Amino acid sequence: MIEEQALIDFVTNQRWFGSKTRDVIHASVIDAAVLRDTEPRLELQLVEIRFDTGTHETYQLLTDDGGFDAIGDPRQVRELVHMMRGSARVPAGDGVVEFATAQGSTGIASELREARQISGEQSNTSIVFDEQLILKVFRRLEAGINPELELLRFLTERGFENIAQLAGWYAYGGKQMDATLGILQQFVPTGQDGWERALDAIVAHDEAVLDTLRRLGEVTGKMHTVLASDTADPNFAPEETSAESLGLLTATVDEEIESVFTDLPEDADAWRQTLAWLD
Repeated sequence: MIEEQALIDFVTNQRWFGSKTRDVIHASVIDAAVLRDTEPRLELQLVEIRFDTGTHETYQLLTDDGGFDAIGDPRQVRELVHMMRGSARVPAGDGVVEFATAQGSTGIASELREARQISGEQSNTSIVFDEQLILKVFRRLEAGINPELELLRFLTERGFENIAQLAGWYAYGGKQMDATLGILQQFVPTGQDGWERALDAIVAHDEAVLDTLRRLGEVTGKMHTVLASDTADPNFAPEETSAESLGLLTATVDEEIESVFTDLPEDADAWRQTLAWLD
């Protein structure tokens, strides 16, 4: 039996707990599934955190016999990928945990060796395997299919190459809720934040950034073409845009552009000159 205060203390002290300013009055494991019953034992738990306002949040824990969180153990996180490879289906108390591979994916065919946890993340926990795959474990759970999974699956199944393609995922379905628990996709070790890259290039007056932006526009257009390619899928089938919604979108973009210029510091002449150069 898990001692409630110990569970509260553990969850509320994690980086991925997003409600640190709220008063927690109750915590309990509302469902659990034993993913491996041999050593090292691995159990998935859904933990409900209740606040004094009457609201609650649900979090995912992966536990072993030694504590509340086993995700730092490479053997344990590799087990999650193995279960995706085998399309495992594990019963929980009031539901089931299902593991799956993406259609057409070959990303998890080989045996995994090294695993390292990415530091600095706030809301999730991510593990990189052999610098080839990355597993994102969702800590705070939201009901329904995670939009990231939905988009990655759609684009991967249709052969869109300009993404870190989906390799697999796992999810919970049951009395408590239906929720995506984690996704596995290709890892891009040379990936760079696009916004930071653009800012560095602008400051350096690197005209090559214009070619990069042009290519980005081409890829974005191709992506939207793929997203609109399946009229039979109600989640992605294109809809006619009304004049009202188009006008609202245009006004929103104009406001954001104006806000960028308004928020520039007083000594930002160099920025303004750079923006004029881009124009």
